Amino acid sequence: MAQAKQIEEVGSAVLSGSGRDVIRQLNLSPGRRTVAVTFADNEQGAAAERVIHQVVEFLPQLIQERQEDTLKKMVNLLLTDVTPSKAAREQARMLIEAKTAILNSGDFLPATEVAKLAGFSSTNLSVQPNKWKRSREIFAIQHGREDYLPLYALNPADHRPRREMAEILEVFGDAKDGWGLAFWFAGLNSFLDDERPQDVLAADPERVIAAAKDEMAEYEHG
Repeated sequence: MAQAKQIEEVGSAVLSGSGRDVIRQLNLSPGRRTVAVTFADNEQGAAAERVIHQVVEFLPQLIQERQEDTLKKMVNLLLTDVTPSKAAREQARMLIEAKTAILNSGDFLPATEVAKLAGFSSTNLSVQPNKWKRSREIFAIQHGREDYLPLYALNPADHRPRREMAEILEVFGDAKDGWGLAFWFAGLNSFLDDERPQDVLAADPERVIAAAKDEMAEYEHG
C-alpha cells in the first residue's frame, strides 16, 4: 500500500509504493519537481525509504542553512568591491605612519629580548613578560606574532616593570589598548607642559600618574 509523508515547511513529500501507486499520487500532487528512486529488492527499498524520510525531515533546516551560507558569501564578495572613502583611506594612512614611527623609535623591544636582558631562563623567554602583562604591570604592543614591551616602562637596573606602571595602567583600565597606550606615552601632553609622558616617567612618575587621571577625566566627561 502506498505511503506518503508531507513536509509542510517546504511542501515536500516522500511517496512510496508500487510504480502505479506513486504515479497516481503524483497526479494528485501540486509539486512541480519530482525525483524518483526505484528498488528491485523490497528489503533494500524499505531501508532506503526510512533513510529518505529522515533526510526530508531535516530538509527545511538544511535548505535554510545553505541559503544563509550562500547569502554571506555573496555579501562578502560584493564588499570586496566597495572602495573606502577618502577620509577612511587618510585615517588608515595616518595610523600606519603612527605605528611605524613607534616601532622604529627604539623605545620598544621584543618581549623575548627583554626577558634576556632581565636574566630569565632561555627555555621559555616569553613566560615572565606574559605574566607581567596579565597582571597589568606593563603593557605590550603586538607586531606580527610577537609582543613588544616599552623600555621606558622598565627599571634600567634590572629590566623589570617600574612600580608606577601598574598604577598608570589601573587608571586607564580598558579605555586604551596596547597601541593606544603607546600613542599616549609618545604624544606631547599639555598637562605635562607639552612633554611626553614616557620622557617624564623616570624623573617624575607621580606627574605622569596625574596626567593619566586627567586624561581619563576628560574621556569620561566626553
